[in-house]
Amino acid sequence: MHFDVMEERLGRWGWSLRDAYGQEIAHSLMPYASRVQASAAALAFSQLVACAGKQMRRP
Repeated sequence: MHFDVMEERLGRWGWSLRDAYGQEIAHSLMPYASRVQASAAALAFSQLVACAGKQMRRP
């Protein structure tokens, strides 16, 4: 899996998480003013997912 950070519209950036086949499995819902802000948001999202995975309850 990997993140793509791209300019969606002029001056509006976003991120998308893609699986090994390139299919989008998650994306940012809000636009960011810069590539740096979108990258930081993607990193924060990845850390939240990692934390959620550690707390996942097993049946």
